[in-house]
Amino acid sequence: MCSGQPGGRGGVMTSTSDTSVTKKGPATSATKNGPGTISDALAAFEAQATKRPAGPAPDPNVAVAYALGWAVGDALTCAQYGVFGHLVKVPELDDPADQWKLLVRQIISLCGKLNNHLNSAKAHPDLSDELKTGANLLLDPPPADAKTAVGAKLATVTKLHTDILAVLWSVESSLAKSYQLGHEMEQMCTAPLAEPSITVSASVQNNDADVHRLLIALASKLPANSAHATDNSLRLWSASLQAGGEESAEDLLLQGRRWHEVLAGDVSGKDGLRLTDYVAAADSVAGKLWQTARQVAARFAVLLIVAVVVALVGIGLIIWGARGAIGAGIATLLATFGLTWKGIGEFFGRVAEKGEEQLWDAEIDWAIAYRFTILKNPPDASKLKPRSKTLNIDQPTKEHLRRYKQWKDNWPDVLTS
Repeated sequence: MCSGQPGGRGGVMTSTSDTSVTKKGPATSATKNGPGTISDALAAFEAQATKRPAGPAPDPNVAVAYALGWAVGDALTCAQYGVFGHLVKVPELDDPADQWKLLVRQIISLCGKLNNHLNSAKAHPDLSDELKTGANLLLDPPPADAKTAVGAKLATVTKLHTDILAVLWSVESSLAKSYQLGHEMEQMCTAPLAEPSITVSASVQNNDADVHRLLIALASKLPANSAHATDNSLRLWSASLQAGGEESAEDLLLQGRRWHEVLAGDVSGKDGLRLTDYVAAADSVAGKLWQTARQVAARFAVLLIVAVVVALVGIGLIIWGARGAIGAGIATLLATFGLTWKGIGEFFGRVAEKGEEQLWDAEIDWAIAYRFTILKNPPDASKLKPRSKTLNIDQPTKEHLRRYKQWKDNWPDVLTS
């Protein structure tokens, strides 16, 4: 009796449900197995091309460690050589005693930030002892001869440097590498000013390999676009000096400050870019994609011809439609191998997203490098021609130096301090 009632759980309800499945089943199956429409391709292309995989986020503590390494390096330069000209001038506080006081306070502040981070992470050891050492660097009361008093602190600064490195290497290697990067870059950029016997070329050549290694290791940890852009700029410096270019110690120090600003997160690497820079980067990406396509086409010409023919036949069959038993079978077979409008869209979307994203990021890094690189005497344009063998540097570096010179000619203000 229950089975005959509309609200029961018997035959009538079951029969109605079965009929619904029977009617909807073939239509749903056809939708899943058929080729779809060209709008499916466009939607799939858009969905794939706009996907940007989330990479590692920059770590603000790594930028703090870099700034601390630079500051301690400044203190070592002051104490070892008795010079203060490499420090950033602050109006009304340019006396050596005042400069030293500001520098030591910076060291204490940066060291304190890292110590707070280590304490929150329950890391051991921490930087508590190093904070006390930093406080001992203060000159109180202010001495009559600041240079002599700072020179007497050399052993204390050296101990502070080695102790910070020992702690950071023990608890978090990325912080240790970043601290070391800041220290080495400061030493590279100030050595020719502090010790005239050290040339700019020798200072860069002695440090660029280690700096390059650390920049690449920390690229995902430092502020966005800072590591690769700085590495590109250093590459321009190294190549130019290797080619015989002469740069002053003051220019290297100014360049170092620009590197410091982006690596420490004081400014964004993209802050100095203009609309024309983005247009030039987009044009370069398009050119490289086209160049790559031509190289692939030349290398796999026969396979590409076969693939194009097969693809055209498959697309033609899709357009022809799924009429009749043969058409339905072909459509199902094509869909099985992913040859549907949606599949085609997803394929080209993935290719565009993967290739163009990487090229775009690389071009932006170079655009930033062109903007903040300071080279007063880069190699002559005649030496940078593609077939010129005057300079013993690789062809890509020649091309980047050539483009840098174009930027310098078109926008002379790239050299402003």
